Amino acid sequence: MKTDILLNELRGSFDFFLEFTNRKIGSPGFGLTVDSTKKPAVASIASVGFALTAWAIAAERGYLDRETACQITRGTLSTLLTNASQQHGFFSHFLHLETADRIGKSEYSTIDTAICLNGVITAAAYFHQDAGIADLAARLLERVDWDFLVFTREDKTLFSMAYNPDHEGDYVRGEPGLVGQWDMAAEQKMMYLQAAPRLEAQTARRLYQGFRRDTGAYAGAPVILNPGGNLFAYQFSEAWLDTARLLDPDGVDWFENTRRAALANRAFCIANADRYKAYHENSWGLSAGDSPKGYRVFGSPPCLKTPRHDGTVSIYSAVACLPFLPDMTLDLIHFLHDQRPRTWGPYGFYDAYNLDVAPAWYSHTLYGIDKGCSMLMIENHLTGLVWELYTGSPYIRQALEILQFRPRPDAGAQRP
Repeated sequence: MKTDILLNELRGSFDFFLEFTNRKIGSPGFGLTVDSTKKPAVASIASVGFALTAWAIAAERGYLDRETACQITRGTLSTLLTNASQQHGFFSHFLHLETADRIGKSEYSTIDTAICLNGVITAAAYFHQDAGIADLAARLLERVDWDFLVFTREDKTLFSMAYNPDHEGDYVRGEPGLVGQWDMAAEQKMMYLQAAPRLEAQTARRLYQGFRRDTGAYAGAPVILNPGGNLFAYQFSEAWLDTARLLDPDGVDWFENTRRAALANRAFCIANADRYKAYHENSWGLSAGDSPKGYRVFGSPPCLKTPRHDGTVSIYSAVACLPFLPDMTLDLIHFLHDQRPRTWGPYGFYDAYNLDVAPAWYSHTLYGIDKGCSMLMIENHLTGLVWELYTGSPYIRQALEILQFRPRPDAGAQRP
């Protein structure tokens, strides 16, 4: 029964990408996927990365015949290379779904570009016999000017977060140009992997060592934490990289780190169950996503700041814990599906719900990055397909060697 729900959720997630991706032949925006169903004319470049991965999953599972999946993938990569608004190889965060033009003064985003390129790498690995896909993917990866973002501060080598040339552009504070810095642990580990083959090896290693490893604790065990304790920041890189089989150069076990963070997030919800109606052992998950007040970012301890939350359960972020907490997550999935039917719709689970507002609030919104993250984690839990494709790809193998990751001795026994 639980496996049936997983398969239905997986198929619903694919149907979301099929329905909300521009598949109009000849359209300049072919292959772009919506940011959310709230704004169906707005594409997110990060959503495209999850969609590219969805076409590989679909071909493997028979949701799409292989040639159709190849055609969509090839057309998407062509759009990215020739039409999608970019600077130095970094894409605008938000694009017009039909034209691929930049929306407003959207930033040229490092992390959203990296998520897109994770999909490019995965697609190239799966459709490796298609010369057109291989060529387009290589050209997209080679176009990214990672050096453009590198700077040094207090003997630390860091990446800027974004580029925006416009006064009063998104995320610009003061003069336009490079914006922010990746100086803390968050969702950006994929960036160091993508950049490593394109930079001098020593620069690549200094960048990976440059971000802080702030540490908190869960049940006495250390957790390398992100500032807000958001689940998604522990999950986005790990949705593609098989951290269960790797240790980083310092011996950090990122798989175990995500597992502990997920346990802490769940424990925090249980500890606050007397204050918030939706929180309990089978209903938990604090992250970024939909809420009664629109898109909000929630989290739990351990974190650097006072955690923000309001009783909203982020369903996708809990479902995405499946490879790390399989039994607990399966219990949550079963509970929501059977006892909270309003969390379920034609594409599987909606984004979130909250029982502490009147009337009780159930999201009817789907976000590409949210459905994508839970979709990848379900597939990884069931087959390991995405982890195998991405981590085993020539590009990522080269990156792991440059950054000096190593196989963990007990890799076969690590994954629950």
